[in-house]
Amino acid sequence: MFQNKQITKSCNQFILEALLKSTEVLSDDAQNQIKSFLGSQKSEAGGFMDRAGKADLYYSVFGYTLSLILDVKLDVLEERKYLKRIKQEGNLDFVHSMCFVRCDFLLHLIDLQQRSRLSASKFLTISFAKDFVHGRVVKSLRNNCSQLLWELEEYLASDSGYNHNKKGAAKSTIYANYLMWTLYQDLQTEQDVLDEITDANRLLRAENGSFANEENSIDGVTSSTAAGLIMSSTSELEEMLKTKDWLKQMLTKRGGFKAAEGVPLADLLSTSTALLALQLTGENMQNYAENSVNFINLHWDESGGFFGSIADMTCDVEYTYYALLGLGVLS
Repeated sequence: MFQNKQITKSCNQFILEALLKSTEVLSDDAQNQIKSFLGSQKSEAGGFMDRAGKADLYYSVFGYTLSLILDVKLDVLEERKYLKRIKQEGNLDFVHSMCFVRCDFLLHLIDLQQRSRLSASKFLTISFAKDFVHGRVVKSLRNNCSQLLWELEEYLASDSGYNHNKKGAAKSTIYANYLMWTLYQDLQTEQDVLDEITDANRLLRAENGSFANEENSIDGVTSSTAAGLIMSSTSELEEMLKTKDWLKQMLTKRGGFKAAEGVPLADLLSTSTALLALQLTGENMQNYAENSVNFINLHWDESGGFFGSIADMTCDVEYTYYALLGLGVLS
């Protein structure tokens, strides 16, 4: 049975709830190790560091999210100064413009949570239930990032989706579509706009049901397919069964998901995005729990961080985020 749970909640609300659940299954010692690693990735210039040790907006999205979920205190005023410097420098591409908006969104949430003196769990539970905090954050976001929101629209493609590589492109990419679709969900944009983005994804779907990031690809990849499945509308549920079946075929014996057909190793990014998509489309996650939890745990380093695969054992805040997301989806 295909069931899409996106009807009443935004994708990012599901993600935050899953991340919160991960903290419930982690011991205090485990959480402290992860917090220690997170602190080691904090940049003195503001934001969180990339693998080269430089403050980066992309990694800051994951760092701020983990800080919120793990109740790690941040100096919000200093972090906003970091965003202000980035904004003054200008020349942000699509991805970093989106990351800026996300960072602004998260810092507002963190500020409200710290002022409330509630734990992240209690604060977000109240926020989701009453929606009043979310409304305040959206209003602030529209005010603080109005120019960037307009600039993101320049990446609108002719097929009514978005292309993260080129402004005014003929065809959209699923990566840009997913980022805009989730942002518009949070901004409580009209459903018609979300449906137009979903319709643009159809051209990115291969015959075997998988989704590629760009048109005319023979086969898709797991992360793109997960994104396509998450964005699927209620009118597409039956035809998306083939997509869901393809995604399940990427599951390996050790509980991880590989990035594509022919790829020998599973990785943490593919695993967590696949698990999220399967959960949101009604899959019984108990069928994956033991093996996939073990797979995720195998990628936990003594530093407290997580790495992406045995072929890439460098820990960073992005993979640590995906590890907790996967654990939360499975709990």
